Amino acid sequence: MSTPAAGFGTDYLQHRIVSEFALARHIGIVVESADDTAVVLRAPLAPNANYKGTAFGGSLYSLAMLTGWAWVTRYLAERGMLADAVIQESSTRFLAPVQGELRASAAAPSGPQIDKFRKMLQRAGRGRIRLRVDIHYDQTLATLFEGVFAAATRR
Repeated sequence: MSTPAAGFGTDYLQHRIVSEFALARHIGIVVESADDTAVVLRAPLAPNANYKGTAFGGSLYSLAMLTGWAWVTRYLAERGMLADAVIQESSTRFLAPVQGELRASAAAPSGPQIDKFRKMLQRAGRGRIRLRVDIHYDQTLATLFEGVFAAATRR
């Protein structure tokens, strides 16, 4: 059974993130937007700054990973799939310093990737999907995260 997408937008994801990930509360993660096209999360620089006054790599990674997790979690919930998502593998490239607000975005993957993920979940009760998350500062791509998220249906 599917529920309208409005029920699984920013408020839904914000609640899930802050209640399930203590780190998210400490580093100030806020869900900026969430719909079928993309999920965007942000966090202030102050609690995430390193000794040089730029964003700490661990905070950038955490924000990126949670953005991908949020995309998968929203996708599952919006379609009434009782499944949980976890990160399975990832790579992160830190390309430029972030000197202000951290802002990560995960666009929906291609239709064939989503279809394969959905079919795997329906057939085997588990599936994997690869997501890309970008963190920009000004107009520059500062961090590139690629992760494989695994989901399994609840028993």
